[in-house]
Amino acid sequence: MPDGAELARMDGDDWLDITTLIREGAQSLGSGEMIKPESLSLLDAMTSVQVMDPRLDMGMLSAADLAEITQWDIDRPLSLSDTLWVVNRLFCCEMTWHNSASLLQTIYTCNYYTTDDPPATIGMSSSTNRERDLVLYPLVVATGLCCRRVWDEYLRENVYSEEDVLLGSAVVKFFDDRFSLSDALGMLDAAQAYLATQQGAEADMLAAHVSMRRRWLRVLSSLFAEYLSEDPSALDRSMDELEALQKEHDAYRSAFAEHIARAARDGVPGVFDIKCMRKFPSLAPIKPRSLLALAEAHGAMASLVSGLLLVRTLLGLESVESLVYFFQGVSRQGGLLPFVRSLLISVFAGDGLVLLTQPVSDFVRRAISEMGGQVEEGGERVDLFCMEAARMLVDWFRTLCQNAPRQRRIALKYVAGWDSLQAEAEQLDIWIYSQQQHASEEEASDPSCNPFWLSSWVYHMKLVLMGGGLMAGVRLDVYLDYEFPMVFCYAAQIFEAHQLHLSRMLGMASTAQAVDDRLWTRRRVSGAESREQLERWLAIVAAQKDLATALWLVSHACERLGLFRAPWAKGRASRLALAVWQRQETLPTQEARFALRFRAFSRLNSPTPLAFANWVATRDQLDAHPIGDLFSHAARVLADAKATMDQSRRKFGPGSDEAFRSLYYVVVANSVALAKVPPSDVLGSPALAATGSQAAVFREALLSEAVADAELSSGDLTKAKAKREKKKRAARNDVAKGAREWQAHVDRLASSGVLKVAWSTAAERHPDWPLFSFT
Repeated sequence: MPDGAELARMDGDDWLDITTLIREGAQSLGSGEMIKPESLSLLDAMTSVQVMDPRLDMGMLSAADLAEITQWDIDRPLSLSDTLWVVNRLFCCEMTWHNSASLLQTIYTCNYYTTDDPPATIGMSSSTNRERDLVLYPLVVATGLCCRRVWDEYLRENVYSEEDVLLGSAVVKFFDDRFSLSDALGMLDAAQAYLATQQGAEADMLAAHVSMRRRWLRVLSSLFAEYLSEDPSALDRSMDELEALQKEHDAYRSAFAEHIARAARDGVPGVFDIKCMRKFPSLAPIKPRSLLALAEAHGAMASLVSGLLLVRTLLGLESVESLVYFFQGVSRQGGLLPFVRSLLISVFAGDGLVLLTQPVSDFVRRAISEMGGQVEEGGERVDLFCMEAARMLVDWFRTLCQNAPRQRRIALKYVAGWDSLQAEAEQLDIWIYSQQQHASEEEASDPSCNPFWLSSWVYHMKLVLMGGGLMAGVRLDVYLDYEFPMVFCYAAQIFEAHQLHLSRMLGMASTAQAVDDRLWTRRRVSGAESREQLERWLAIVAAQKDLATALWLVSHACERLGLFRAPWAKGRASRLALAVWQRQETLPTQEARFALRFRAFSRLNSPTPLAFANWVATRDQLDAHPIGDLFSHAARVLADAKATMDQSRRKFGPGSDEAFRSLYYVVVANSVALAKVPPSDVLGSPALAATGSQAAVFREALLSEAVADAELSSGDLTKAKAKREKKKRAARNDVAKGAREWQAHVDRLASSGVLKVAWSTAAERHPDWPLFSFT
């Protein structure tokens, strides 16, 4: 072990010699005795050692930590400045907790919050420590009651523990056992009255905190599913209160922006025990979390309030179509906090009711009827199908409110379930038609006779899941840029199949709607509106197909030019690296990667999965054209897509316009980017005049030459002789010579910036689609 002098010379973090502490601790132990806190049982300790749980090491208490702990004094008189510092720090703790930290890392670090013996003078005007009892503790108690309501929502388990919320804190303390809602509101009113008598910026900021906390507590007290189902009018009151809170919070951030930006981290000593987890080591989270800064905490609060306003939008939706668009939009909002996502799930499908009014069993019947279909009464068999389909549809909506990685994983797993449900629905459609029309099985199986309403709707939903799951990989950076050609080719096939299916549904849509009033708990959708809904779906899917086709052409051209390279193709440092490169470029290896990337779709009955051989054949067709033509054709495809969307714009209204506008933005942005790429005949460059096949041959020749050069360089020849051998071999290889000339033209265009390509996603618009940029 290095001595203290050697440690002092080492660079890095500060070192502390704990040799003396260890010796003193060891001397105080008996034979076989363990050092452990009283709250950590022997089973917990041994389990932690067995799995090497980092929670076992809770950190040591330094002299500074001990000094900080000993300075805690609950009876310390507080000034307004001290009170404001504690309130700001507690607010940062609360917002950090909302950002998936644990209570032990945030709220419970405040000793005013966790003390077992709070003062009896809380809220009393006769207190001699008024800032503490009339201002600070009312805010602390109100914060606890707010956290209780959020905690109750988390206990519904709509979001996942350890991923979104840390529910391992068995020690829960929220002051609800001592103070009621009316008590907390009364104390906040008294705090407001007291601060009105004080002067200065600190008093103004504390008064704003009290006012915002009061509104926040009132919102959380009524904004949960059971309360809204019992009193629907509470929604408008809660949303009005929330909008008022949003305006007040924005005004506070604007008025005190300088204070928020320069808020001090250090303040009243001893109030916050950052190592309080030592008291509860078995409950401590594995991942350490640092508190949000005050400016970050206010940003999180603004995001939380704006997210909760989505509840009003959700409960105002009048069709299943608008629900699909809404939840797809929610899934793309990466900044939604776990509490917002959990509340949306509770309001949407709580206690067996959809949107607090409609039984889940009738949800699918309404969905099919809205798309022009008929759900005929067929006894228990039809009822069981509707229940199963409703469960899967509700589960999918719930999945769209989960964190982004889980959304895609579950969606790709659900596709197989929807495929099985489609097969069941087809048999049910045949049975219903044969029973009602007294038709033969052959006639009932004919799509020209039987509309297949149940299986058509299921197939539509399955295609929605397939397209969404595939494109969500762009948002999550699942795909590397060299994989874009195969991804967009597969996506174009899915959207094309979806477009054909919607065209068939539109042609067979009935004009008469079901008369069962239980399906229309909100507003009846007419036959004309059903056709308009199908037309909207058709417009969006057609635009997605065109967009995928254009991006497929662009990414294939970039891949052939070498602008998109796989990780193994970015270096030529050694023979081993070049050998790996050659092996990865073989067709069997490419086929294995293709099968792995699209394994979720490979066993589906419909649409027909894109086989690797078909993908290669399609790629070869593109390679027959000059690379510059691929850019030009992609620009024309996007121009046609934009023109079609312009004509369809009037069909979209409330509930569907956001889905249209976000996709329209991606189409226009990529159209503008492609307009910066000059056509090959204007550039006159052989780089773009070459076909994809020629580019592939050139790249293969360059790779083979690099491998041969590496083998030659590793031999026993002298450098001069090896150099002469390289020149002789290069002169004999006309293909390699042409390849070097072509690569020089490509490098010249790239270095001049003409073909400098990059891609990104528009997180605030439609992050499932990439935006290419050319400079």
